[in-house]
Amino acid sequence: MAQRVPASEWPDQPEIYFPQAPVPGKWRMSIGAVFTTTPPELTEEIRVSVPAIDFNLQRGLTKHLFAVSRLQTQIVQSNLMLGLRWATPLTDRLYLAAGYDLTGWFGALQIKDVFNSQAYGVQSFPNLSVGYRLTRDLELTVKAEAIMDLYYRSKVGNLAVVYDRRQVNGVAFTFMLEQPFYNNRHVSVGFRAAYSNFNWQLWSLYDTFDRNLLYPQLIFGFIL
Repeated sequence: MAQRVPASEWPDQPEIYFPQAPVPGKWRMSIGAVFTTTPPELTEEIRVSVPAIDFNLQRGLTKHLFAVSRLQTQIVQSNLMLGLRWATPLTDRLYLAAGYDLTGWFGALQIKDVFNSQAYGVQSFPNLSVGYRLTRDLELTVKAEAIMDLYYRSKVGNLAVVYDRRQVNGVAFTFMLEQPFYNNRHVSVGFRAAYSNFNWQLWSLYDTFDRNLLYPQLIFGFIL
């Protein structure tokens, strides 16, 4: 009869979302895609799934502290995030992390001589993650974020709109599974639901809704 291995002796596995710091001085990264579905309030009966390339890069600073960065791009618009996480185990299987992320986004869209616009902004995301090791190679992470607008500027022709104020724009919840996939390669697969007044990927729609809308996202990444 095989001897049962306690959770405290399970091997570490590659991860991006699970709230465990990398070894100090070590890097970890992933590349994948994020598919954001447009709310029906903005695009009526047409539900558009907008894909974005998604690249994550992290580095361990101390036993509990690590730096995170993330680039999402759709060529005509991009979003760069930088942040810090402090993570600690609570039990053999349960982990916790608190973090603060700062993002800057930029978009430009020109359609011949009819439509010429640019926009950029800054947002921050205080966040809390809870992770649970379901088995020795399957990890579940639940992450909650507050979405705060710090700055917004858009320009169409000679008309510019600027907001320079700090306000809570919404909240987001993420559910991620991380597990082996093929040939010792690991993947992150999950779902994020943002309930907010603004989404940077849809800035060019210039919506007139002054209320929060639901922005569902499917997330997939190969851990490198």
